[in-house]
Amino acid sequence: MNKLILPVIVLISVLFIVAGMTGDNKEAMENSAIMEVTSAQELNDLIEKGPVIVEVGAEWCSYCVEQKVVLAEISLEYEEEASVAYINADKAGALASSFTVSSIPDSFVIVENGENGYVYMGDGGQTTTDRISVRFLGLTPKNKFTNALDNAIEYRN
Repeated sequence: MNKLILPVIVLISVLFIVAGMTGDNKEAMENSAIMEVTSAQELNDLIEKGPVIVEVGAEWCSYCVEQKVVLAEISLEYEEEASVAYINADKAGALASSFTVSSIPDSFVIVENGENGYVYMGDGGQTTTDRISVRFLGLTPKNKFTNALDNAIEYRN
C-alpha cells in the first residue's frame, strides 16, 4: 500500500500542472499573432516589416505543439516589433525543405533578406547567413528566442 502512495501523488501533481497549463496555453494560442506561412513570398512580406521568428513543425509533433505555445506568447509580447511565423512541414514541405530542415521543431530568427539570402540572428547577438549555426532544435526555452529577437530588433533599428 505504501508503495502506491508516491506514484499516486506524482500522478495527481502532474495532472494538476497539466490542467493549469492548458487554460493559459489555450488563451495564448487563441490570442496569438502567429502567421502560418506556406510560401517564401509570404515570409518575405513579413521580413520587410521587421525580424521574424520562424518555427518549422507539424501538428502530430508534441514538441512542436509545445513550442508553438511559447511562440504564441512571444507573438503577443512583440506584436508591434516583430512577427512570428509557423511553417507546417506537412502542408508546406517545399518551403520547409528550402531551409534544409531535417528534424522538428526547428526554429530560427530571420533579421532581414540580404543580398546573399536571409540573414539570421543567434541568441548571442551574432548574425550569419548560415541558418544551421543559429537554429534552435527541439523544444527551446522562451528566453533563447527573446534574446535573439531583442538583438534582431536592435540590429534592424
